[in-house]
Amino acid sequence: MLRLLVLVLLLANAALWGWRHGGWGDAPERAGTSDRQRLAQQVAPERLRLLNPPGSPAQTLTDPSVSDDPDASAPTVQDEEAGPPPPAEPAATATRPAAVRRCWQLAALPPAQAEALQRSAETTAGLRGRHTEQTATLPERWIVYVGKFPTAEALQRRRAELRQAGVEYRDVNAPALAPGLALGTYSSEEAARKALLDVQRQGVRDARVVQERPATRVLTLRWPDLTEAEREQLQAALGAAGHSLAPCP
Repeated sequence: MLRLLVLVLLLANAALWGWRHGGWGDAPERAGTSDRQRLAQQVAPERLRLLNPPGSPAQTLTDPSVSDDPDASAPTVQDEEAGPPPPAEPAATATRPAAVRRCWQLAALPPAQAEALQRSAETTAGLRGRHTEQTATLPERWIVYVGKFPTAEALQRRRAELRQAGVEYRDVNAPALAPGLALGTYSSEEAARKALLDVQRQGVRDARVVQERPATRVLTLRWPDLTEAEREQLQAALGAAGHSLAPCP
């Protein structure tokens, strides 16, 4: 009985499948009717367009730029020929590089001379309050001395005699001793007197020991942060002393 029921169900399913797929006489007519119904349900198929054609960015249906007009999103010739936007112009207020500043100084000078040059730098070059001072004391200096010569010719003859005797010398520029010659320079009177004995053994009988310079206080003027233009102004304000202006060590 169960086998018969299963057989009947199989035959019924086969008959239903055949009827749906045209296995019966009126199947072609139903198939044609079904195709005509599907075509009738289409609304203006020639107006259909892809919202996201291949290669275009994704676009949602809620984008207000999307319209029913198929030509609305087509690019115009003017848009294609416009090209990329021009590059942005650089900012008008570009930061200028800072001027290079350096430290400049004069050699050590007596206080009176240094103060006179300082005033000139402040008034002429406009560098008031821009300098610094470094104070030092030069030690006393003693020399084995020959001179003072009355004429330039006498000085020249004495130089020739010292060269012939093999004695070294240098010119003395101190106002109280010029024109004269120093046969040696020493930091103490005792050292100078010992050297005098050696010079006398070489035949220099008119040499003697004198103090060329006492212990002297000096000032070194510095301008620590000058631009090149300010340095030129300072050099002009210092006059002849401006030639000794040099970078700070």
